[in-house]
Amino acid sequence: MIRRFRELEIAKEARVRVSVNGVVAEVDCTPDMLRELGAGVALTKFGLKDIKAVEVNGIEVRVVACEKRENECRRESVRVSLDELEESLKLLDVPEYRRTRGYHIAAVVRGGAIVARSYDVSRHSVLAKAVGSAILESVDLESCYIVFSGRISKSVVEMCHNAGIPLIVSKAAIFDSAIDFCLRKGVSAVSFASGVVVGSVMLME
Repeated sequence: MIRRFRELEIAKEARVRVSVNGVVAEVDCTPDMLRELGAGVALTKFGLKDIKAVEVNGIEVRVVACEKRENECRRESVRVSLDELEESLKLLDVPEYRRTRGYHIAAVVRGGAIVARSYDVSRHSVLAKAVGSAILESVDLESCYIVFSGRISKSVVEMCHNAGIPLIVSKAAIFDSAIDFCLRKGVSAVSFASGVVVGSVMLME
């Protein structure tokens, strides 16, 4: 029996098969924006930036991609103030979250404007969807940063690194493993919950 005591929608989750050049990954995610998810997985997991085709059949996604990107972030490619980054957290306030309280939100931002935005029950899938949405529109990710509702873990920073995104900003906490990865690989991170700025992001006054 299911009893309801609060009028919120229930967030949706399904297991999706994403095949990238024949390599299959099982992804737990909200079953929409699957084309964007496939493109994002190809880049953030496999480092493949040239998306040739994305086919969606139900909850199966097939991606053909090539041209592995170099895993070097341009450390001075984003110049932004800490106040602007804090203001950008407002981009995470979307109807899907307010209706369910069950989704993570991610936005790709350039020059203070949204390039792409997504929601998902998984913090990894929401990043993949936002990144995939941007690359399908041929956005230069090295000139962008990610605003993110989830905790910043090593795996989250690694996804940004694979995509060539130089900066990730979150309202949530950052892990020590993520800080170590940032310092070793040249990715920058700002965690407002932890009060930490990591890396060489060009923060203006």
